[in-house]
Amino acid sequence: MKSGRPLPVEIEIPPETLADQAEMDFSEPARRSDIPPSDDSVAAAASALAEAKEPLIWAGEGALSSGCAPSLMRLAEHLQAPVVCAGEAKGAVSDRHYLAMGVPNWRRDSLDDLLDRADVILAVGASLARSELRPEQSVVLVDVDATQSDDRVAVEVIGDVRPGVEALEIAVLDSTPSRSSRRDEFEAVRSARYDPNVQIEPQGSFVRAIRSAMPDDGILIEGVTQLGYYSRPFYRVHEPGTYISSSYFGNLGYAYPTALGAKVARPDRAVVAVSGDGGFLFNSQELSTAVKYGINAVVIVFNDGAFGNVYRDQTLEFEGRTIGSELRDPDFMKLAEAYGARGVRARGPEALESALRESLTVPAPSLIEVPVGMMPIPF
Repeated sequence: MKSGRPLPVEIEIPPETLADQAEMDFSEPARRSDIPPSDDSVAAAASALAEAKEPLIWAGEGALSSGCAPSLMRLAEHLQAPVVCAGEAKGAVSDRHYLAMGVPNWRRDSLDDLLDRADVILAVGASLARSELRPEQSVVLVDVDATQSDDRVAVEVIGDVRPGVEALEIAVLDSTPSRSSRRDEFEAVRSARYDPNVQIEPQGSFVRAIRSAMPDDGILIEGVTQLGYYSRPFYRVHEPGTYISSSYFGNLGYAYPTALGAKVARPDRAVVAVSGDGGFLFNSQELSTAVKYGINAVVIVFNDGAFGNVYRDQTLEFEGRTIGSELRDPDFMKLAEAYGARGVRARGPEALESALRESLTVPAPSLIEVPVGMMPIPF
């Protein structure tokens, strides 16, 4: 179970097995050893990247979990290749770096031009099944799992991601001269992506408010909600492991319990969950857990009185006919008080930023309610 791609493991044991008695010979604990890439595959990958006119790096979850960012960014700087992260890899590279382009938006923006122009894609620890690459684009894949490959992959570097990227970095730096800086070009792309004047409101202002109040190493848990959707492409992450998402599972109710787990694991960090009212009510009783054990995570509940995404789509696409999407919410301030947690109501982005800054200094679990109306489509 410890070999290959790191994944969750489930072991099922019938209850009668637990009651059995038998003589057992216990094996030594398994110790995972690195799987090095082959020299030939690294050389072929280095050659493909050296010949690329517009190389681009697509960082997947493996780039984040392997900790290969230092080597990956030295390689990116040498090639002057922009780095695009899959949603599962958010935080693999710092969004402060001029080559860090972030996570693609659901709508087209300035990042799409870079993706379209790229002739060679270096895919690092990435599942290509969900990447929107064109058939004519050549892919160099670095991954521990050969099954991630498909017809678009021209060169495979199969092995553990970090040793693979480190070997590729050495091969490219030794065999090719560094390229002229394209910093101004890429900074212009980044500025266009994050320009407040072109972002959707009020989501853009709320995301910026949260980012402004959070320390660099603060951990944000993205709930399945309007602000969660918008955070994925536009909330800037500066350190690995500081952005948690349910990814393509998209399950309501996971954000706050996950925040409690993150805060227990890293009590020294600021931990904030972003949730809608509908999603939070799936597990609002975990306020009791937070108070009982003194877990001072913060949950921001954007309250539109509905399963907002569904309600908006029903309203706009079915001539105002709605069913099962409007909610009868409790008074969230009284709910927090009933559990013994802090409750703060913040109206608007500036009030949210102020409330979040204060909540992060208080040694007690906090709920910040942000009343909102129907929001525009974030996709």
